[in-house]
Amino acid sequence: MKQSKWIWYPGDFEIYHHLLLSCRREELGTDMPCAWHLCRPEASMRFHKTFTAEKEGKLTIITQRSKGIVRFDGAVYPVNTPIAVSPGEHRVVVEVFDIEAFPTIYAESDVAASDGSWTAEPYDVNERPCCCSELFTGPDADPAVFPFSYKALTVRSIEETGGGRLYDFGKETFAVVTVESGKKATVSLTFGESREEALDPENAIIRDRALTVLPDAPLSRPARAFRYVFVKSDAPEETGLEAKEEYLPLADKASFTCDREIVSDIWRLCRDTFHLNSREFFLDGIKRDRWVWSGDAYQSFMIARYLYNDPSVTERTIRALLGKPPYRLHVNTINDYSAYLIVAVWEHYFAGGDLQFLYSVYPDVKALCRFIEGRLDENGYAVSRYGDWVFIDWGVLDKEGPHCCEQILLWAAYGAMAKLSAAVGEKDEWSEKREALQKNILRDYWDEEKGAFIDSFTSGKRFVSRQTNVMAVLFDFISGEKLKCVTENALLSVTLPAITTPYFKLYELLALCRIGKLPTAQNYIESYWGGMLKEGATSVWEEYDPEKEGAGHYAMYGKPYGKSLCHAWGSGPILLLCRWCAGVAPSSVGSKTFTVAPDPGIYRRFEATVPVGKGEVRVRYDAPAVSVTATVPGGVYLDGDGQIPLEPGKEYRFKLQT
Repeated sequence: MKQSKWIWYPGDFEIYHHLLLSCRREELGTDMPCAWHLCRPEASMRFHKTFTAEKEGKLTIITQRSKGIVRFDGAVYPVNTPIAVSPGEHRVVVEVFDIEAFPTIYAESDVAASDGSWTAEPYDVNERPCCCSELFTGPDADPAVFPFSYKALTVRSIEETGGGRLYDFGKETFAVVTVESGKKATVSLTFGESREEALDPENAIIRDRALTVLPDAPLSRPARAFRYVFVKSDAPEETGLEAKEEYLPLADKASFTCDREIVSDIWRLCRDTFHLNSREFFLDGIKRDRWVWSGDAYQSFMIARYLYNDPSVTERTIRALLGKPPYRLHVNTINDYSAYLIVAVWEHYFAGGDLQFLYSVYPDVKALCRFIEGRLDENGYAVSRYGDWVFIDWGVLDKEGPHCCEQILLWAAYGAMAKLSAAVGEKDEWSEKREALQKNILRDYWDEEKGAFIDSFTSGKRFVSRQTNVMAVLFDFISGEKLKCVTENALLSVTLPAITTPYFKLYELLALCRIGKLPTAQNYIESYWGGMLKEGATSVWEEYDPEKEGAGHYAMYGKPYGKSLCHAWGSGPILLLCRWCAGVAPSSVGSKTFTVAPDPGIYRRFEATVPVGKGEVRVRYDAPAVSVTATVPGGVYLDGDGQIPLEPGKEYRFKLQT
């Protein structure tokens, strides 16, 4: 008998938990509303199942908050009531509503398990296969409560200072803090990612004021990001503090070490940062926003495929960002973020091959692309409409009129839709649009004299930015002579404004790796991420400027501690080292085939374990020899002259020409 699971309508679980998460942001003692439209899950639902019982059995439809009825072979029963099942074919329809969370049911049965074979529809024509999760398999589980794990944290030091106590937990964490007191006490807490922030109650982003703690009644605060907690109490000798980290027990499947010790330290820094931001969904950072931004998430998807090779957080994040049609504005209100999300769905499917997931989200992905099309100008270009934010990157950009970067992303989204439609068996209506758009982009944005793409053809400035040309390389928009020109005149230019954000810097480094400039990326990893390590970072910051000093590193957005000191997009070296140094990449849907093309760059030795499909590839390099072992079939080693098939379990040795 199959294991029953709690089941729900596709997207409802993610929409509900995204709603909760999006409304938890707090700043300077104030609750901060989310900056974009938030969806709600369905309130009422019909669940369907036709099954054949081989023997007599029983069926009880269990609900948590949901209320309703069960129609079994036409007869009506209350929920949570045992139903006798005779041998033969049966039809069960469960009609429930839930105005507190979202409709969910669980079939306690020895003949009809609740799982993805059930369908559901919110009293309309949109009947879809139900969703479920291994996280919710028992009748007492509650899908409305996200199942985090917890572990007690050890305080590294306690310091009496500033009229209170400063607790240092040694490194960045995300934890529930509990305050207890032997007598009634009034307590204030100031949370800090840095010591300076914790000791500055007026400017700290996260803080609690005038909490009343009673004897024998410890007071717990919601999980927050911090390294330090500053506690003031009118009964200091009676007041104590404990913390429990809140986390997901995700297992690392990738590793990387090399002859440069700082790279191993950077790997650990990025790994710890990424774990902290891997929660219900991939967050941007764990202190300030704690929101799900599609641009940040797109990079997290790429990193997660290598570090975890576990699709769970990625798929939850995709569903949360998709929300539910009809769409009113772009994802996060940002034009480019809608395009990234469509591309991300294709890349996720290509790497994992989960056709069931694709079928489940495809209608919403298609609706999102239709929404994008509905906001194009008469030339078929993506433009800024009322309520839109053309972000691309912080930096020097010419955003007057249709921006080239937006058009390249639209071109990539059309390409993703063409491949997604083929995967689900729909007619391709996207490739023709993609080809027409590419011709227009080359006509309007390519500047032959500058040998690069300009940001805008309507402003008259003919301005060339790195960002636009990085996109052209990253998404294989160009090849041949134009690629050579862009490489020389944009990517390797010493005169164009530099990219300064870690967000777009990752795209730039990936583009440089694509054109064979891995050493440039390796050196930047050591200087940029290594610079943060030298400043005492225990997680990767949202932004790092080596020209700043002391507490000046923590300022951003006009606030002295506005910068996130634990930001997911800073974990990019994991992706760079696995994909371009170890050289492991899928080459067909579901990673059924993959390539291994190691490139040591500036390293003399390295060892890497990289997940692929249901297995892994181990790459060991000791100049000039490299050994490769794959645990699954489908791999080929690229040696420059051809492809060498990799037999599972067999170690292959090659000599690298560097």
